[in-house]
Amino acid sequence: MKVDELRQAFLSFFEERGHRRIPSSSLVPHGDPTLLFTTAGMVQFKPYFMGLEDPPATRLTSIQRCFRTTDIEEVGDENHLTMFEMLGNFSIGDYFKDEAVDWAWEFLTGVLKIDPNRLRATVYVDDDYAFSLWEKKGITPDRIHRYTAEQGNWWGPPGDTGPMGPCSEVFFDWGQTPGCPTCADGTCHPDEDCGRFLEIWNLVFMTYYREEDGSQTDLPAANIDTGAGLERLTSVLTGNKNVYETDELRQIVAVAETLSGRTYDPDENPEVAFALRAMTEHARALAFLVTDGVLPSNEGRGYVLRRLLRRAVYFAHKIGVRDPFLAELASAAIDRSLGANPELAEQREFIKRIATVEETRFRQTLERGLDLLEEIMQREQESRRIPGRDAFVLYDTHGLPLELTLEMALEAGYEVDRAGFEAEMEAQRERSRGEEQFTNREDDRAQRYASMDLDSVFMGYGAVTHESTITHLNPPTIEEGQAGEVVLAETPFYPEGGGQVGDRGVIRTDSGVFEVQDTQRYGGAIVHLGVVTSGTIESSGTTTAQASVDAARRLDTARNHTATHLLHAALRSVLGTHVRQAGSYVGPDRLRFDYTHPESPTDAERREFQSIVNQKVRADIRSATFELEYQEAMDRGAIAFFEDRYTERVRMVEYCDSRGLDPDHRHTADCYSRELCGGTHLDSTGQIGSFVVVSDTSIGAGLRRIEALTGASAEQYIEDRLAVLDDLSRHLRVPADEVAARVTSLEQSLEEARKRAQDAARRASASAADDLVSQAVDAGGAKLLVARVTAEDAGALRPMVDRLRQQLGSSFIVLAADIGGKPNFIAAATDDLVERGARADEVVKIAAGIAGGGGGGRPQLAQAGGRDASKIDEALAAAREAALGRLGGT
Repeated sequence: MKVDELRQAFLSFFEERGHRRIPSSSLVPHGDPTLLFTTAGMVQFKPYFMGLEDPPATRLTSIQRCFRTTDIEEVGDENHLTMFEMLGNFSIGDYFKDEAVDWAWEFLTGVLKIDPNRLRATVYVDDDYAFSLWEKKGITPDRIHRYTAEQGNWWGPPGDTGPMGPCSEVFFDWGQTPGCPTCADGTCHPDEDCGRFLEIWNLVFMTYYREEDGSQTDLPAANIDTGAGLERLTSVLTGNKNVYETDELRQIVAVAETLSGRTYDPDENPEVAFALRAMTEHARALAFLVTDGVLPSNEGRGYVLRRLLRRAVYFAHKIGVRDPFLAELASAAIDRSLGANPELAEQREFIKRIATVEETRFRQTLERGLDLLEEIMQREQESRRIPGRDAFVLYDTHGLPLELTLEMALEAGYEVDRAGFEAEMEAQRERSRGEEQFTNREDDRAQRYASMDLDSVFMGYGAVTHESTITHLNPPTIEEGQAGEVVLAETPFYPEGGGQVGDRGVIRTDSGVFEVQDTQRYGGAIVHLGVVTSGTIESSGTTTAQASVDAARRLDTARNHTATHLLHAALRSVLGTHVRQAGSYVGPDRLRFDYTHPESPTDAERREFQSIVNQKVRADIRSATFELEYQEAMDRGAIAFFEDRYTERVRMVEYCDSRGLDPDHRHTADCYSRELCGGTHLDSTGQIGSFVVVSDTSIGAGLRRIEALTGASAEQYIEDRLAVLDDLSRHLRVPADEVAARVTSLEQSLEEARKRAQDAARRASASAADDLVSQAVDAGGAKLLVARVTAEDAGALRPMVDRLRQQLGSSFIVLAADIGGKPNFIAAATDDLVERGARADEVVKIAAGIAGGGGGGRPQLAQAGGRDASKIDEALAAAREAALGRLGGT
């Protein structure tokens, strides 16, 4: 059975048993700060298990892409993966142990035809009921094992807190493993690591929740969470322990063979096979991580991705691969995964660009990093321990992740001083942290509202005023001049979300006026933050309030929010469909739009996407908003963000030609923009007025940020720019349309003048150098020249030294100049003198130190500066003495 067939068989099996098929969520967990990545199929269902949200159905099934970092160092062997797919069926307070065991057994032995005699089960140590269920399936008691939590029969939570419970696992028996003594005497069991048994299904009886203090409480209902690794099941069905020899992964390995020019033969060359598997796995993980919004960086998820990419390049380098390979290997992984993951297609070019940029950068430093590591190992042969400082330099300067250094060190029989490395890292963080201090006020407020049973209904899509009742005040009575928080049963105030700022305005009661300065959502409550400007605000439980949003501010915000949708579509049109929103700020004053793109757009591309947005503004396209099923929105081509988690019903905002409307006013033609969005928008694009891009800058690897203005702000910006142009026109005495040409002409004239000045300086330096030759003295069989010279800048010293070396031959030269009141020094030594111990960097440091400065360079050439120019002569005397001592002269 091929991988795609297994996927379909699993989903169909559980759909026939009343389960609703749910798409895989992103590898980046939505709204879950306890997790770096999605590590299990149940992650997207945590709110259902905890009773915080209502599930779309009580029986669910999915194939979830997962990513785990625990075994990265093992990837390259026959069965470890970072990115894998998890088959899962879930019960939210519906069925429990009986059905979970029944269906797992039926699918394994009935659908997949796995020999029942090759299956073993484990249960939690005191779970007699689960034990009896497996017995009923025909598994003899000697093949059912009772394990403790420490032995793996307790699952969860997937973070520091969350749902958890005892579990029961199903293992496949590969048969006796050569060299395993317990296999030979018949006592081997699944808890041993000889490789005989492979876990293929885990049934979690999820009934508890772990609190932050480590205690556990009961969940609202008993749940089932199961997981079966797709790649592991496929290896069982093909009868091969090696997951890389299943159909999908083996095809990617074949491409790795072609790109590397090496043959995959685990028996003949296990080192090459290991490298090819690591390259394959990491390239596949790269494709999925980037598709889900993870980009290489030096922290968090981005650091993990960068570590994978660099590990892949390292292993490729190790087997002799010197040409770029990662982009094409990732593309091959996309080809083999498109059937189940069509979203990979539109990200292909972006993924390849990210891979190319990262591989190129790392290759530039890898050789030097490996050479340096070899030098460190040679130096530390006796201790067999790499100092933390050295490991930090390898990371900070040469880009070698600590984990890669650890891996290479272990391979060579060395250990790494991790504590020393962490101390260096913390010192760097402290330097970066500076004096900034942060408060936890927002976190405290969020936790406080999470414990309350408060819900607010947003009424602001169609109105900016609304009458409602106060359901909560903090403090209970808010006096004039006092800050506080107001919660209404229904409100027209939009709470900050989706990049859009919270509304401002006023809330009036019979007793007072509350000025709303910000609006936030905490759980189900929409909280109005502000201050009482007159009277008193209090609540008796039925207090009526008139809520009024600042309409002008809301309209300006809507202009910018609508413009972000038009801009997003324009960027995808001009730069490619790999472009995806990576963050935004939408306020009344401006918009900020972060997007994925590996390089700076050209000036022509910037003009084009700005022009497209303004074309759509002039077209005055009407908006249409729909509440519909998530899958229907996807089928209609709506853009969703993979890092977000959506409910079954979603809000879709469209901007389409009105001629594309069907009788029910649903757009049937291709729309210019169609996105899932909960923000407030204009009725038509013409209300934007005008749109102008102020800046487009890089904010990280593969990430860019556009700042833009709309409406009156855009008009004012253009007026200000025109005023500057008018001023330039007057000062340059040319018409406005000739300003650019005039500036270019002036730049050319300045460049020509600069070159003439440089030529004159070089001639002067050459002349000065010629005059200095006669001052050189013999010292230890070489020429020594120590002199004070005149120079316009520090850059003039280098050509002077170069000319002197040409004329003097074997020589040691020290020059000093007073440049702008500061002493500057340069020292040079020919290679033969360096071999004798006369190093330029050592001597120049001595001179600079006397003048209150420092510097350095190479043994052959070094420059330094100081603070006290009056010390130049003294510094040169010290340099002369130091040089003579090293040359053996007098």
